[in-house]
Amino acid sequence: MIFWIFAIVLIALALVILLLPLLRAARGQQDDQRQQQNIQIAREKKQQLETQLAEGEIDQAGFDSAYVDLQTALALELDSGGQEDQKTRGKWMALVVMLVIPVASVALYMVFGEYRVIENPVLASAASPHPTTTAAAPQMSLEEMEIRIKERLRDNPDDAEGWFMLGRAMMTQNRYAEAVTAYQRSNDLMANEPGILFALADALAMKNNGNLLGEPEALVQQGLKLAPRFPNGLWLAGMAAEQREDYGSAHRYWTQLLPLIADDPESTREIKNMLHMLEQRDPELTTAAAPSAGAGSNIQVAVDISAELRARASPDAVVFVYAKAMQGPPMPLAVKKMQLRDLPASLALSDSDAMMPALKLSSFDQVIVGARVSFSGKPVAQSGDFFTEVGSISSANPPAEVALTIDQVK
Repeated sequence: MIFWIFAIVLIALALVILLLPLLRAARGQQDDQRQQQNIQIAREKKQQLETQLAEGEIDQAGFDSAYVDLQTALALELDSGGQEDQKTRGKWMALVVMLVIPVASVALYMVFGEYRVIENPVLASAASPHPTTTAAAPQMSLEEMEIRIKERLRDNPDDAEGWFMLGRAMMTQNRYAEAVTAYQRSNDLMANEPGILFALADALAMKNNGNLLGEPEALVQQGLKLAPRFPNGLWLAGMAAEQREDYGSAHRYWTQLLPLIADDPESTREIKNMLHMLEQRDPELTTAAAPSAGAGSNIQVAVDISAELRARASPDAVVFVYAKAMQGPPMPLAVKKMQLRDLPASLALSDSDAMMPALKLSSFDQVIVGARVSFSGKPVAQSGDFFTEVGSISSANPPAEVALTIDQVK
């Protein structure tokens, strides 16, 4: 009952909102039109009187008398002429609107609405063809994702990230030939990106029934020159070496990989099993004690800002201190966040500061270390940010301390 009361009140308000402008607009337009017609008729009658006076059909006294009558009639017409007709039309229009809107609203709701839910809310869940549940959340199928990615690429065919995402979608569906095409396009647009090189090598190998020899292994080695400790690259390089029956190289690659995946127990267990199998094939191979994941991947940084730029920024401004690959992905490999008031500061960047588990500081030999005052508070650099960077820092053998002074404006 309460629902219908609210519905009636809302319909009444809608009628008021609709009718007032409608009646006012209609009345104003009709009045204007009627007045213009009366004025035009009066002008024509005046011209007739002037013609009759000029031709001698009436004298001046007759003209003056007729002209006064004409002015009086025009004044009366402008004051009240057509008012009853306009009121009648306005009433009919208001009546039509007042009848049609409520009747149509109720009729449409009864046809397309679900009025039974008012008395029985359980019907709401039953009526929904796609219930919102945790289990149903992944119903964004791979096919739907593929369609969205392809729409994105139609709008921007030079989107390297989009092609990479499409390649991953194709790999998930075991459509390896299409994945190769997508990864190749991404590689053409973003050359010397290790992650893309390794993904392309993997897709080529899967297309050839898992065979990594030939072009796939060449791509892996190309990627490892850029990122010698990239986990996926070391994994694929070990697989290729094993297929060539070069068990020593495979053992070396997987031993290097072991500390880089220490935070993934399942992968660690699998690699240890594969190393054990290699040692059974070649008893001379032994698994040396793996170094800790953070060994050789700890960069000490001292960061400050010039007095001139400090005066131009709020003490609450966000400061990011980061390390990124000299050649490779543009996103930081390690990052720490602080405020301008914290400077000067000393800190360490290591694998524990990675933004993504697969992209670690220890995965790249040469890195750039930098600091940036972000006025947006976001990691993405924007015009107007203050920054500084120092390149060619060895992640395995860094200097005792990298000194940074923020003194540039982007």
